[in-house]
Amino acid sequence: MNWNKPIKFKFGGEDWEMPLSTLLLLVFLTIVLMLGGAWLGFQFGAGKL
Repeated sequence: MNWNKPIKFKFGGEDWEMPLSTLLLLVFLTIVLMLGGAWLGFQFGAGKL
């Protein structure tokens, strides 16, 4: 698999292009931060923090 293959997409009316590895890294970090925020929210809501 070519991790440096440029991926082109349109977001917000702008054309973007980035390597596949960078795009996957951004998606992974986004999911991790979303899960961490959800966990912290539930902990805060339960009064454990």
